[in-house]
Formats: sequence, C-alpha cells, structure tokens
Amino acid sequence: MEDQHRNNTINENKTIVSAEGMEVDINIKQSRVLTLNILNPTDDKISSDIFIRLDGIRVNTLRYKLSPYENQTDQINISKYLKVVQINHTVTVSTYGDYAQFNFTREFDSADPGPIPTPTITDVEITNGTIDGQPSAVAKVTVSNPGVQRYGTKLMVHTEGTDGSLYPAVVPPGENKTITVELLDERGAKVAGEARLYTGNISERDGSIDQVEFVGQAEKNTTVWNADYQPVSGPWRENHYTYQNDSIETGADESDSDGFDQTQKIYLGVGVVLLAFVAVRRFR
Repeated sequence: MEDQHRNNTINENKTIVSAEGMEVDINIKQSRVLTLNILNPTDDKISSDIFIRLDGIRVNTLRYKLSPYENQTDQINISKYLKVVQINHTVTVSTYGDYAQFNFTREFDSADPGPIPTPTITDVEITNGTIDGQPSAVAKVTVSNPGVQRYGTKLMVHTEGTDGSLYPAVVPPGENKTITVELLDERGAKVAGEARLYTGNISERDGSIDQVEFVGQAEKNTTVWNADYQPVSGPWRENHYTYQNDSIETGADESDSDGFDQTQKIYLGVGVVLLAFVAVRRFR
C-alpha cells in the first residue's frame, strides 16, 4: 500500500512554445495522466516534436503537424513509467526551443506496486551444476522485468543448508534472466528455501521487490510459491538470518531413527571409546 503521508496530489499547468511557434499547454493530474493541448496560432502550417521524459527515461516522442489555428488534445498515462523505488519523481516535457518540468513525490510499496510493472521472480529450479569447476547443488532462478525501467536489483537465496547466497540480478526492460545460484546443500538432496529480489538493503522494507519460497530436488520438479517480502539480517552480520522450514522434510536437519544425528553419534562414539579405555586401566 502507498504511504499517503509521503505522496502529494499534483494538478499543475504550464505552457511551452516551440521554435516554430506551436503552443503546448500541459496539465498533469494525480501523478498519472499528462494532458497536452497543442495549438497552432499562426497563419502557416507548422510541425513540432514534443519529448516526454519521466524518472530519467524517455516516455514518448510526439510529432504534430497542424494547419493554421488548428488545435489538438492528447492524454498520456505515465503510470507505468514511474520508478517504484523512488519517492521523488520528475516529468519533463520539451520541444525545440522550450521545456517545462514537473516535480512531485509519490511513494510506493515496491513489493506491491499495483499496476506499475516491476521485476519479479518467475521460476526456481533446483538442479546439480558446477561452480568454479566444482560440482555443486544449484538453484536456477529466473527473474523477469516486464516494465520499462531498469532496476539495480540483487538476488539473495537462503536454504536450510545455505545461509544466504548473493548475486547481482539486473534485468534489462522487457527481458528475462536466469541466474545460477550456488547452494551448500548436498547434491541430489531435497532442498527447501526462499529467494529475495531487492534493491538497497536486504534488512529494510524500502527497496524490496519480490520474494518466493520453493522446494525441489535435482531431476525432479521444483514447486515455487509467492511469499510476502520479509526483511532479514544479511549473512555478513554476526546474528544473521537462518532459513528453517519445519513443514517440509528435506533431510537437512533430520535425526536418525535412534534419536541421534550424525554429529551427536560422533561425540557418543568418542565417549564410548574413552569409557572403555578407563575401564581397562581400572581392572588391570
């Protein structure tokens, strides 16, 4: 949901005049709809180009050819061009010879931006791979960017055996990218985990983009489902986040049927040997 305390509703009008003499009245309402009223006030047929930019990218280039005293009105919905990780936004409308700029604030929940297209994690596949020439369990994470903005996104994957594996995940507008993530889980084992896509700091809600959970196994299907984004402490911190999933049995934290896991058995074995040694010395 949007934070209304950090949004303003803009309803502003400005006028620019092109080098050819075309007048362009500009109105922007609610940070979403740009209205252009173009007039040729001259006795000649003239043409002019209008350039529209929002948050650093070109939204549109419009060419108008108007007869003497002709006018034309166009409306452009600029919503999908807004960059959801920004609070301050700028719209610039320019032509050869003049320009107008509109500044406004609008904050979005970047993990739930509504109709504005943002990057998402579309698939995760657990498989066996090779990292730096060494066999490894890997997660192939596919990220899609259906929008027109480029985001400096990062991908963090946690599993029961991996306390955070971080990769850059910048995807050009309109494209998909599959990232091979190294896991410390045993090759061939069932793996449960979660993947986070974000900008900025993983321990903050600001800049959060998407989060999914998954469970799968190499050469078998991987099930993926959406999750509400939860900030966590990064693996570089002393008290870092550790992923656990008590509802899915993967074997990563299972104990053997006698109630002891492998680490406990090692200590028990050493204890039995020491007790036997002491007993032998006592009865000599």
